[in-house]
Amino acid sequence: MLIFDQLKRNDPQLQLLAVGVLSGLLVLLAGLWWVQVVSARDYQNTLESQSFRTVRIPAARGKIFDRSGTNVLADNRPRYSVNLYLEELRGQFQLNYSQSIPVRVVTNSPVFWKRWMGASNVSTQRVRLSREQLGVLSWQSREQAARLAVRQISRSLQQPLDFDPLEFETHYRQRLAMPYPVITDLSTVQIARFEEQWPLPPGVDLELQPLRFYPHQSAAAHLLGSLKYDDSSKEGEDAEFHYRLPDYRGVIGIEAGFDSELRGHAGAKSVLVNNLGYRQSENIWSPAQPGRNVVLTVDLAIQRAAEEALPAMAMGPDTRGAAVVMEVDTGDVLALASAPSFNPNVFLPKLSLADNKRLTDPHLRPQINRAIQMQYQAGSTFKTIVALALLETPEARFNPNEKYIVAPNPAKPESGIIYIGNQPFHDTVAPGEYDLRRALVRSSNAYFIANGLRKGVFERVVQLGHRLHFGEPLGLHLNQEASGNFPSPERARTWTAGNRANLCIGQGEMDVTPLQLAVMTCALANGGRVLQPRLVQRLESQSPVLSEPSVFFPGGVVRDTLGVSPTSLEILHKDMLAETEDAQEGTGRDARVAGLRICGKTGTAARMEHGVKRNTTWFISFAPYEHPKYAVVVAVEDGVSGGHSCAPVARKIYEALLLRERGSFAGTAPLALAH
Repeated sequence: MLIFDQLKRNDPQLQLLAVGVLSGLLVLLAGLWWVQVVSARDYQNTLESQSFRTVRIPAARGKIFDRSGTNVLADNRPRYSVNLYLEELRGQFQLNYSQSIPVRVVTNSPVFWKRWMGASNVSTQRVRLSREQLGVLSWQSREQAARLAVRQISRSLQQPLDFDPLEFETHYRQRLAMPYPVITDLSTVQIARFEEQWPLPPGVDLELQPLRFYPHQSAAAHLLGSLKYDDSSKEGEDAEFHYRLPDYRGVIGIEAGFDSELRGHAGAKSVLVNNLGYRQSENIWSPAQPGRNVVLTVDLAIQRAAEEALPAMAMGPDTRGAAVVMEVDTGDVLALASAPSFNPNVFLPKLSLADNKRLTDPHLRPQINRAIQMQYQAGSTFKTIVALALLETPEARFNPNEKYIVAPNPAKPESGIIYIGNQPFHDTVAPGEYDLRRALVRSSNAYFIANGLRKGVFERVVQLGHRLHFGEPLGLHLNQEASGNFPSPERARTWTAGNRANLCIGQGEMDVTPLQLAVMTCALANGGRVLQPRLVQRLESQSPVLSEPSVFFPGGVVRDTLGVSPTSLEILHKDMLAETEDAQEGTGRDARVAGLRICGKTGTAARMEHGVKRNTTWFISFAPYEHPKYAVVVAVEDGVSGGHSCAPVARKIYEALLLRERGSFAGTAPLALAH
């Protein structure tokens, strides 16, 4: 070969170069052999001693806005916590451990040359301990180091902190790769004090996580709902995680009905741990995708007005009732108030014993959304439907101007009475002549029972009740909606005259929610269209980076129609207007507002609660009379009467609506409500 021929020549420099190259190749081969063969087992052991832990990272929960899109009803606030990374305390662990092993003093006789050099005959030796004893010392050393770190944090925050050895042990044995939480939800003062302490103790760090926050406290609390701790995976997420950071799930209300959209999509990170379980490094391989924002139809100003009016105008701070405000042409719910209310912030991060006691009060039951969850008998408010049935039943040959004479009650001559068979039905009105207008204004039971039992009228009443979808859920998907009760046509045909008489005055086997009566009131006001209530306008992305299109929910969805003539509705509107404008006999006159003509109907119905007979008072209404735009329904448990307990609440709500129409609230244009 050419190379070897050159080497055979007597060229010392070339030979030296060849020797150098060959020596380098031999060193390289030896190194490869050492790595691949000799050290293979060591590398294998190192690989096996390290492993990955996957951690679920919750997404930022979407916000909830009122109809303006600017008033935030549910937000996320920063939650600062001080955590302790235990892997950074390993040096302190080992130091404490070495110092904790007991020693003993040993006296011996040193060899002659040590004695000649002056060496002492006294020495110390470590005491030989059993494996169990060494384990106890090892654990005490870890606990001592962690306790010392917590004490240092306590001094920096100028606040006493508790150290729970059992909680620390549980975390160490089950979640060693995750930071140990020392204190959560720091105040701004505590954060400032913490940041002033520099340098920080080893392993101590300040971390930030979002926490649900309701800036307007109890405003729309029942509609918004509440959350509970739940870090489980939702549909479409990887369920195999070693650790899960704190996350929450909606229980009721909008938080529950739109939980999937609000919750977003959780991310994931991998944490590399060594053979002892300590964290070595971490890597986020799937970023969390934030949830969508929900924009409601609720108007914050009207919602507040309704919530403030219920206790102020009805029965004080312990008022139990509800108020609903709807747009009669769109079905948009502007307010959905329930009293007493609660502050949803108390559920996060943990419900206290005092708050739990108040929320579970068996009498007030503040967590119940009385606007859609409580079922009441409609009482005299249902007489509006009976009046329509009378006007719309040709075979009844009903004339709204004809007089009906209410007979006096023998036991109470100043009040009326009617007998159906042998069953008496008492009336609150005075005996005398009543036409449709006066009977509706004075709310005569005898008049509507007698006329409701005319030929074909009761069947028409049941038909109208089903067109209003009484006894059926409204499909709000809030995990808190009651469907009410209403007889089927088949069942109603088997009823006795007494049962039919009860239904004609909104009593007996029928129950409704305030929102269902609001839907009924809208239908009376808008020409007979039974609308689907709308609570949510749209879903939209909360991240400008994500180009997700908004999802809109249409308004004005017609669920059914009453199928009644405009003439009948016009007659009913005039009679309901007299309910508020008749200064002498109108039971709803306390709802009157200057510059606004209101059509209304009061009512009182009995209900059984824990075996005790109690009453529910009502006021249903819409305005303005000329061109109906808003429907307001108020219900108060154990009220004095619909006119006394509910009508003043409606008045306060209409005053807020007038301010809204006149442009007092941002984003609204002034409109004339009445002429």
